[in-house]
Amino acid sequence: MNNNSKKMKRTVFRTLISAILLSCVVFSCKEEPRGQTATNKTPPSPLSNVNITPLPGGAHVTYTLPNEEDIAYVKCEFVFNNKERTVLSSVYKNYLEVDGISEEVEIELKLSVVNNSEVASKPHLEKFIPLEPPMTYILKSMKVEPTFGGVKVSWENPSRILAGISFLASNDDGELEFHDILYSSLPQGTKSLRGFNTDSRTFAFSIVDKYENVSDTVRFEIEPIYEVMLDKELFARGELTGDISAESHDTRPIEHIWNGVLHGEHFEIWHTRADAGFIPPLTFTVDLGEETQLTRIVVYNRTGYEYGQHNLRFFDIWGIGGYPPPYTTVGTHTVRGRDPVYHNNEPVTVIRSDHEYYVDGSWQQDWYRLAECEIVKPSGSPVGVNTPEDIAAHMAGYEFEFPQDVPKTRFLRFVVFETWARTAVLHISEISVFGDDR
Repeated sequence: MNNNSKKMKRTVFRTLISAILLSCVVFSCKEEPRGQTATNKTPPSPLSNVNITPLPGGAHVTYTLPNEEDIAYVKCEFVFNNKERTVLSSVYKNYLEVDGISEEVEIELKLSVVNNSEVASKPHLEKFIPLEPPMTYILKSMKVEPTFGGVKVSWENPSRILAGISFLASNDDGELEFHDILYSSLPQGTKSLRGFNTDSRTFAFSIVDKYENVSDTVRFEIEPIYEVMLDKELFARGELTGDISAESHDTRPIEHIWNGVLHGEHFEIWHTRADAGFIPPLTFTVDLGEETQLTRIVVYNRTGYEYGQHNLRFFDIWGIGGYPPPYTTVGTHTVRGRDPVYHNNEPVTVIRSDHEYYVDGSWQQDWYRLAECEIVKPSGSPVGVNTPEDIAAHMAGYEFEFPQDVPKTRFLRFVVFETWARTAVLHISEISVFGDDR
């Protein structure tokens, strides 16, 4: 890895850490001082019974404090990669933890007791070798397999360090190019890198941690599987019995979910009416315009209400090829809105049905379920509290793969069980559908 790549990753990581710190309010609890606070130039007694337990990339250190009154804190100092590090621990604990060591090398710890006058005891020196670093474990655990338009990568992170994983791929000249970086502290993770043809190419990955340690780069030779994004100009609404698509704000119709605006707000989204009287599950149908062997879909929820309000959370996607039975008729619908495609109130073709078949569950005998979907918030934090990791996942869109043992599909029917606010209203920014059109 060249120096420019390392500098770029470190700069991006500093930006992420700054965002995390700015998004948090740190409360400090005032503790009553232990012992005297006047000037005391007499050093405290040193620690005793020091025990070091090596951990992945660090250590857990326990000790016994001296039985003295004037003690402020315990200080642990060490050097790694020619950088001095200091870890402080309260006198109300008998342990501290060292982390961020990205190699299995011998580390010497210098442990001191410090009094309220900042006078340190005679240091206790002890050496240890940490276990396999978390970054190394993540890289070794990586599984890379071909998928539609790219590769699918999975990994394990049992230490739950905040890792910045860089994704690179070779261009047509064989040179590695940076494509994306993902920050995650989850114990397991997956990500797909898309947008490539079927030529064999190199995909590479490396990791940076919060201490700016940069791992080696691992490489894989992979041939992606063919797929294309379906032409959204062919999409049209369906209005089957029970569908909520017709109950939209005049300026925010369902057609906006294929207008190409991925992160829509206000008049660029689809928003159903709150007074429509629908009861979940809510259904809507999309005509893709032609039969295709589908591979996946990416759903983009409304920006500005990430993991909240009427954005999708739990839903199924069903499919069928050809025109759905029974009693369907082809009609027209005039779409009113501010979207440039429809600003002239042009009529568009829709399928309609008024048959009970679509509300009593009979339709599921003829359609096939393509996906059971849940939009997961990476941080798991409460509604209204979004981390940078949460926002990044929202902006990337939520991807769901389809099974390949189903027929070619023309119509998609969504069954929405729950929004983030558990409402009977929907708002969605965009959908992108992919498949093999050959």
